[in-house]
Amino acid sequence: MVQNPLLVGIDLGTTNIKAIVFEPNGAIVAAASVPTPTVYPRPTWAYHDPTDFWHKAAQAIRMAVGEVPHPERIVSVAATSTGETGFPLDAAGEATYESIAWFDGRTKAEAQWLDEQIGADRLFAVTGLSLQPIFSLCKILWLRKHAPDAFARTVRWLNAADFIAFRLCGVAATDPSLASRMLMLNLHEMCWATELLDTLDLPHSLLAPLVRSGTPLGQITPQAAALT
Repeated sequence: MVQNPLLVGIDLGTTNIKAIVFEPNGAIVAAASVPTPTVYPRPTWAYHDPTDFWHKAAQAIRMAVGEVPHPERIVSVAATSTGETGFPLDAAGEATYESIAWFDGRTKAEAQWLDEQIGADRLFAVTGLSLQPIFSLCKILWLRKHAPDAFARTVRWLNAADFIAFRLCGVAATDPSLASRMLMLNLHEMCWATELLDTLDLPHSLLAPLVRSGTPLGQITPQAAALT
């Protein structure tokens, strides 16, 4: 058991990416913040470059850890984020397209299409969400329609916190709190809404395994350790 262990929390927010080092009792040891890299290419659109997003998160971690005496005391790292930002990845774990920000407004047509094809009431009955363009399902449908080559190479869709966790340890997973903002979670059975995915001709494997919050995913990779 490490003496005086420390924990690292990463908050991937709309405005800033923050990294905070805590003692187990919640006392803050060190903290750092960098602006969230967001591009606004046209009115109502907003996206993150996945590589830039990861490097900014790594920078925040590096800055915070740099203030900690004996950083080998850090025993655990966790990430949290807004729930509707998505990162499409290929089989090698590389991004196939820009990450559409949670507040991006380009997906209104997809929400309307879902209302016509599935129905807002049915979606609410399954997912507990009112139909809105921001949810991940609308972003996935937009990618399939408007960037088919990128969609064809996409094998996994991760939320922002999932993406950073994946970059840190190489394991893809999500938790129910983030999954509940994707418009694809069966809220009653706490599993992916596979019948909905089948209706929309979306592969089940596109969505990461569901695990409880706080579940250890894996060890920090040597590459992530060097960067942070």
